[in-house]
Amino acid sequence: MKTQSAVRSCRVGIVDDHELLLDGLTMYMRSNAPDLDIVISATGWFELIRHPAFAPDVVVMDLQLQEPIPIETRVRTCLAAGALVVVVSALETDEIRERSLAAGASAFVPKSSPADAVLDAVRSTWADAQERGAFVDAELETLRLYADGLSPVDIGLQLGLSFEVVKGHLSRIRDHYAASGRPTHSKQDLIRRAAEDGFVS
Repeated sequence: MKTQSAVRSCRVGIVDDHELLLDGLTMYMRSNAPDLDIVISATGWFELIRHPAFAPDVVVMDLQLQEPIPIETRVRTCLAAGALVVVVSALETDEIRERSLAAGASAFVPKSSPADAVLDAVRSTWADAQERGAFVDAELETLRLYADGLSPVDIGLQLGLSFEVVKGHLSRIRDHYAASGRPTHSKQDLIRRAAEDGFVS
């Protein structure tokens, strides 16, 4: 007899333009965090967002990348696509920390910290999202438009998101309900579950 529903592992993307650090953190996570599924390991911003697995659940993002794109823009782009963000940085000033968190990052981890601090930050970020029992804003907006009858293509055009990102939002929402023992086998099932939880009227 099934006593509890399966909990989906957290899908993680890592972006750092220092390949040695990127490879080290990626290998460490894969060896020490079976609950974290590393789906992207990228050396640059554009490589991250163009990856077929974007957007993951959580992005571990180096503050300083070679591309001249402000951290605020990068964090907000991830949030809009449905990914939470943990910022890691060799710069450890209060100003940098506050700037990252003000942009919407869920956590800030200095690079002088042990690797386990990154794992803890990712797990805490993911656990907080799961405990809220809700979805990030971009996922909620996708869900509401989908319930209103828009197709994934139309939703993407309206929100300025790619078709793959919209599909990813809907997939994560379905995964959430499946993990909680409330599967959605059809669009009608999904809308019914969302209405039960007050996400759509």
